[in-house]
Amino acid sequence: MRKIFIIALVVRLLCLYLFRNVTNYDLQSYLQVGDLTLRGINIYPTIANLHHPYLPFFLYVEALAVYFSQSKIIVVAIIKFINIIFDLGILYLVYLLSKKNLKTSLVYAINPITILITTLHGQFDVIPVFFILLSIYLIKIKKDFRVILSFSIAILLKTWPLIFLIPIVRNIKNIKTLFLLGLFPIVFTLIYCFFYKTNSIEIGKTLISYQGLYGIWGPLILFGKQRILFQKLLTIIFLIGFFIYSYANLEKDIVRNILKLLFFFYIFTTNFSIQYFVWIIPFLIIIKPRNYVFLITLMTFYLISFYYVWLFCLNCIIVPNWLLISQNIISFALWFSFIKIGYISSK
Repeated sequence: MRKIFIIALVVRLLCLYLFRNVTNYDLQSYLQVGDLTLRGINIYPTIANLHHPYLPFFLYVEALAVYFSQSKIIVVAIIKFINIIFDLGILYLVYLLSKKNLKTSLVYAINPITILITTLHGQFDVIPVFFILLSIYLIKIKKDFRVILSFSIAILLKTWPLIFLIPIVRNIKNIKTLFLLGLFPIVFTLIYCFFYKTNSIEIGKTLISYQGLYGIWGPLILFGKQRILFQKLLTIIFLIGFFIYSYANLEKDIVRNILKLLFFFYIFTTNFSIQYFVWIIPFLIIIKPRNYVFLITLMTFYLISFYYVWLFCLNCIIVPNWLLISQNIISFALWFSFIKIGYISSK
């Protein structure tokens, strides 16, 4: 396992170096939010709506990165390096949850999805994924108190882990510990409100109003601008359907259960962002449904089609038509693959 760990670290550090000059909206947001937080300026709701639609925690990480370096490149490198540390933590949890299977661990160590999203895009979804997997591991060794604390931290970082609330809670034997689920989100919200002179309602509005991008995934691509007329309604319908499905499809194996929920999410979601692919990778690699390698390959090409502009076309005023067409073709191929592989794996 040590060799695999070293391979994973070297690959990620190499990519961190190669992509050191890449910039994008999210990385610029880290810099802006970090600078404002460091100067004691409240970002909720106006700035947070666009640049930090999360609970107040990771903004302190961004502020510390800005504090320790005035160079934009180094600030981003610090944040990405923190992501890498947690990604290596995921690698170890994949090793444990796969019953110390070295081949499974190696596949995660070199999977391009997590590496690209973490070291190129700079998204920090690997951190809540780490705490979700840690919660699952703690469930398996029957540590209810720690499960709740770990899952609470996952929610604090980004609120999307709430979609796994039902399978997580189902596996908690000591119901009395459930009140701790809101511990970290509530505490850190109150601390921020006290020091930055805002209120929890403004922070709550930011969280509720945030949604992924509309119309870049699945059949909604075909609706064009008309999707705006019914996007809110579709989102509500999706969320209701998701939690009904989540409650009705509980399984003993929580890893397999969450993988099934993720397939449902990717097939039916009305809101999507490319960093969401980080969520499913460890579960795919642990369970290994039929054709999962093909699915990861398609996801890689889809990511590259988006990252092409950041890597090779930074000065492009208009995205080339051939690239947009390629994105749509790969998008539909990938979406249909989620349907097929998700259906096969659920049988």
